[in-house]
Amino acid sequence: LELLLETTLMLMETLRDDKRFQLTIVGHNGSSGNIPFLDRSTKLDERTQLKILQSMVAHSQYTYPGDCTLEAINATVKGAKPNDLILVISDANLRRYRIEAKEVSKLVQRQGVHSHLILIGATKEAKDLAKEIPNE
Repeated sequence: LELLLETTLMLMETLRDDKRFQLTIVGHNGSSGNIPFLDRSTKLDERTQLKILQSMVAHSQYTYPGDCTLEAINATVKGAKPNDLILVISDANLRRYRIEAKEVSKLVQRQGVHSHLILIGATKEAKDLAKEIPNE
């Protein structure tokens, strides 16, 4: 969780004042594949960033076991507009939930949408997943 929070903060800081992007942050947990943390119309200041991180922690504490990774990626990619940039942050612990790398690979590939994975887990699964996703 700590690494996820750090990575999310890093991305928010990087994109906060970049006028080319309207940032939306959506998460998932064991019971939902669509937990909105930030809407693209919300001003991203330091106070908002802190609230997002606090909300992410709260959702991780009060959730049912399970995983909605595939549902979250699918909904995000399907809802994307042409030329949208999607950054999927994952710990890549897919085997625990019987998810295969090719399933993730298939979901992130959509014509006209730029999807990228940020793999924060230092596992063999992360390396396998990186090999499975075409880098175009």
